[in-house]
Amino acid sequence: EDEMDEDDEELDHASSLERAAYTTLRLLRELQSSSAEVSALTRAGGGGADNANDGDAGGDNVLPSLNDDPAVDRGGGIDGAIMEKSRFLMRLAPRIRRLESDTAKCLVGRLEGLIAKARRLAEDESDGGNADDGDRTGSGSSNEERSRKLRLKKKRSDLLLMMGHALRGLALLGRGSDAESSFARVAIMPIVRSRLSVGRLDEGGPRGECAGLFFLLDDIANTVGEMYGEILRFGEGMFSREVEENEDEDDIDGASSLVAPMEVDLVTCGVWVPVATALMADPGIKMAIFSPGIANVLQANYSALDTFLSELANNLLSPHTTPSPAMADALTQEEEKAGQDIDELGDFSRLYYRPNLTRRSIERAQSRLYAHPATIDYYKRWNLPIYYQLRFAEFTRRLDAALERVRAEGWHADVFTGEKADAAKIREGLGFEIPLFVELYDSLLSMWKSTVFLRPLTHRFLRGSVQLVGRVLAFVKGGLDGEIEFGGSGGSDRESSVEGKEDNVAEHVVNVPSYRWNERVEDIAVVSWELTILSTCLSHDYLESVASTVCPPDDASQRSTRNSPSQLDELRLLASEILSGASFGIPSLVERSWNELVVDDLARECSAPLAAVKGVAATYRMTNRPPPTQASPFVSTILRPLEEFDGTYASRTPPQIGDGWKRRVIGDVSDRYAAAVEELIATVKRTEEALKSRKTRKMMAGGMSDGEKVKLQLFLDHREYRSRVEALLAGGSGDEDGDSSAAAVMGSIGGLVKLGELTEEAESLFLRVQKK
Repeated sequence: EDEMDEDDEELDHASSLERAAYTTLRLLRELQSSSAEVSALTRAGGGGADNANDGDAGGDNVLPSLNDDPAVDRGGGIDGAIMEKSRFLMRLAPRIRRLESDTAKCLVGRLEGLIAKARRLAEDESDGGNADDGDRTGSGSSNEERSRKLRLKKKRSDLLLMMGHALRGLALLGRGSDAESSFARVAIMPIVRSRLSVGRLDEGGPRGECAGLFFLLDDIANTVGEMYGEILRFGEGMFSREVEENEDEDDIDGASSLVAPMEVDLVTCGVWVPVATALMADPGIKMAIFSPGIANVLQANYSALDTFLSELANNLLSPHTTPSPAMADALTQEEEKAGQDIDELGDFSRLYYRPNLTRRSIERAQSRLYAHPATIDYYKRWNLPIYYQLRFAEFTRRLDAALERVRAEGWHADVFTGEKADAAKIREGLGFEIPLFVELYDSLLSMWKSTVFLRPLTHRFLRGSVQLVGRVLAFVKGGLDGEIEFGGSGGSDRESSVEGKEDNVAEHVVNVPSYRWNERVEDIAVVSWELTILSTCLSHDYLESVASTVCPPDDASQRSTRNSPSQLDELRLLASEILSGASFGIPSLVERSWNELVVDDLARECSAPLAAVKGVAATYRMTNRPPPTQASPFVSTILRPLEEFDGTYASRTPPQIGDGWKRRVIGDVSDRYAAAVEELIATVKRTEEALKSRKTRKMMAGGMSDGEKVKLQLFLDHREYRSRVEALLAGGSGDEDGDSSAAAVMGSIGGLVKLGELTEEAESLFLRVQKK
């Protein structure tokens, strides 16, 4: 009973202090109002005095002195009662100010005592829970133990009630900062000092790597939440502004309302500010966290602190779902005998105010954390541009080493330095084949890994992606222009150490004869296909990787980004535009590769057998051979390079290229073939005319002259060549009307049409041979 009486006295004392704060606030407002009235009347009275000095007989508006006798009737002017009240309040002004100071001191002292009591109560509950775990196998919980737990619960309720009186009293007096500093000094700093040290930072890892920072911060957040979570939720519920009725609870675009100031903000100024100050004040800790000099360590430190800050409001203001065993038992016992215990102990805590914090309330608290000047100063301590330069230097060194090896050994040099699992995923999932492009894409993906990416550097990492892609495109363009020569490493073997390989093993690089890869049609086709895949990935797969990192899909991660859904959509659109710009030069390189270089190289290879056309005349001149019945052997070899190339790379032809390149090759070859046939026919005609003029022309075997046999052979060769062209074009159409489409295309190839015209007169000879 004595303990209950003492608790009631403390509760009465706390409520009386709040009433004293109300009274003090009333007096202060009255004093300010009286001062304002006197100032206004003084300004008005000054004008009246000037009029009196000018000789105006009406001097009734002159303001009398506050020391004048109020009994003296001045016949009008200022009301006597107002003057008397103003004089009285101004005489009491020092005492009112003293009352304000004393009330604030009493409230602060009371608040600090309540905080210390809350800490002891939390420690007692923790000790009681551990003891219960040890005694649970005994005879069970006694009635005295159950009563103790109920009294403990009542003490917590009364403690929150007294806390509310103290916090509201300080808020009324405009001393919310005193409440925040008291909470930080008495509640938070002992926890921070007991846990924060250089030794704890390096716990679990080498010295200087801050391996224990994440667990240290998590321990601080959990300890504060367990010991003072109810107080923080209570204060947040009292002082946070309610959401307007017409405001959508799920709409977080209204960022202006999220950072509304509070009279007492325990989460921001009471918890985060002392933690941030402790991290930035100690020189050793500040150097270890903010300036480690190692990119990996800095990224891990930033991520740990950013995660701590982004989840701080939620961790502190969300109720704990797993209460201690003592608390759980007390709640269960209290529910079973609620009516009886209320009558016996007088527990009316069910009627007390309970804060109802919604998701929007926690978001407002989190927004105040980000908007506080201490947070802004904290973010300025990170030298993130230097971190990006270190990371980008790693990526450029990796890519430059790969390009150097490709220049020495060719496109298929094994330059990949990442993880084998990543390489397999890129090859199988996306279709990359050339190791250089696998290395490039893995480097691009590495920028957005959780161990590398930092959200404030999003724009820099996007720019870095564009630069890496541009570096490879410049290398490809230089090769297509013939400016880069592969191979030719100096005539002797050399050894190079490739960074990133296991154990930094030196690799033997074989000397390759120098060549220009733009003269190898296979290299051109493979590289252009890799460029096509890269362009597609940049606008789809890679964009999704970037978007999932910058604009995470889950709600919890989205809230930690400090961006609204509309802002996240805009970020995705901007990233898409930037990456589209990175691949802007790829289509022109691919088109040039196929429509110029591939066409020219294949046309040159296919035209090589055409030198045998001149030998057709020598086959039948003065040899008395029978008329031909089949095409010349060389005809089947004319389009063989094109057929082999098409069979190998048909599935890797870029969709935007289509079959136009094939028609160009056939057109060029056909033009050269037609020119050779035309030249041969002209030679045969001249020979026949010469023989005819000498009257030595004889009819050879089969009743045909040598010239007719040559023409017949050219006709058969043309038929064979035309059938092969038709097979090539029909095979590339891919539909049921392939033959008709091929015939239509063949009709548009000038060289084929000319060949038909040149050999048309030999068709009758062919029919004659067929009849025989």
